[in-house]
Amino acid sequence: MKRLSNWSIAFAVIGILSFCCSLAFSKASELLMISGFGALLIGMLCSLGAMYKNERGMSKFLAVAAFFLLSFILVWNEPFQIVRLLTWMKNQMKKPVRHDGFFH
Repeated sequence: MKRLSNWSIAFAVIGILSFCCSLAFSKASELLMISGFGALLIGMLCSLGAMYKNERGMSKFLAVAAFFLLSFILVWNEPFQIVRLLTWMKNQMKKPVRHDGFFH
């Protein structure tokens, strides 16, 4: 295994753990879910890079499979979680940034 394959596995594991923790901890579920999705997405990109470079081994397919499998399971079991996650992301982008008590 080469470098990109190792990174894709690491990000896939981090993403899977974040998704599992988001279901267990309701207080920080949005943050854990978005970080898990982001880690899985980065892992998938590393995996695609490993495929492009023709790295040896089959582990490079793990992150892509985990990304699509978890996305399918999430949509199958709780279809409105995706809508809630996208709404949360949109609301986080609209919040103004405060500096010294003033809006800039």
